[in-house]
Amino acid sequence: MLAHLSENERRHEEAQAHIRATIMNEFCEVMRKTGLPPMVVMRLAAQAVGSIYRETADAHSGPAACPCGWCPREGTDVDILCSALLAACTRRKGRDLRSMAIAGTA
Repeated sequence: MLAHLSENERRHEEAQAHIRATIMNEFCEVMRKTGLPPMVVMRLAAQAVGSIYRETADAHSGPAACPCGWCPREGTDVDILCSALLAACTRRKGRDLRSMAIAGTA
């Protein structure tokens, strides 16, 4: 399945799958342990992502900033996060063969 992807695309897909599985497991565990409804737990998860962003942005700002080169831009970054959330929440139409990645040749 991942054979046709570049190394960067493969790492992206693996990271996305790992993060999704981890969050799904914790989401279900929190609902099971607390009895809280799904939307309450989803709101808490969204708040956690926001606080992780803030902590990461703070670590990449100021005189003791992480040397990796990322420069947080809060407005743009939050817009990107909101767009990603909206895109993931939007109900997808059935699969359209025209939009699927080509896996090989016949």
